[in-house]
Amino acid sequence: MQLTSKTYDADDIEAAAELAYQQGWTDGLPVMPPTARAIERHLAYLGRSPDEVLGIVPPKAGVATLEKVVINCVMAGCLPEYDPIVLAALAAVMEDQFNLNGVQTTTHPCAPLIVVSGPAVRELGFNTREGAFGHGSRANATIGRALRLILWNIGGGYPGEPCKTALGHPGYYSFCVAEDSQTNPWEPLHVTRGFKVDDTVVTVTAV
Repeated sequence: MQLTSKTYDADDIEAAAELAYQQGWTDGLPVMPPTARAIERHLAYLGRSPDEVLGIVPPKAGVATLEKVVINCVMAGCLPEYDPIVLAALAAVMEDQFNLNGVQTTTHPCAPLIVVSGPAVRELGFNTREGAFGHGSRANATIGRALRLILWNIGGGYPGEPCKTALGHPGYYSFCVAEDSQTNPWEPLHVTRGFKVDDTVVTVTAV
């Protein structure tokens, strides 16, 4: 597997974490070092080419190759099984009607909220009742963080320039919830939106 991203050497985990701060690869929280071994493990799980272009992420107009996206998933702490959820969320925010450029640059304190519904909610261990917004759940926390790091590192959504949000909120670090199909008195969200009950669906809205 041929990776094309620039590589950096670090003496240990602490040095790798500090390098991420120095290079501006993190939004303020520490990140996992995206080693070649970890990146290759994620790409092997997906079974897709690292140079596949997924889209252009505004406002920086960064090219989101699968390799670059997976690097951010690793940095966020995702398991490979989480990557399809992240990829679906990224595809959703890059649809024209989402207006990602506006979301990334507005003065309004809105960030993309990921809502996961379907079988993967239980399979991947999302919090759905207590702690629904993710503390204590690796899936909630790292999937939300992965999308944010993609918007940061590939899209260039840095505070001050070009992100003009006056206040911001904690969702700018991670913002992912999942539907509790077991106690929900209504039909599942993804079924309401026209999908099959056994589909896993990602809905994203700026909140």
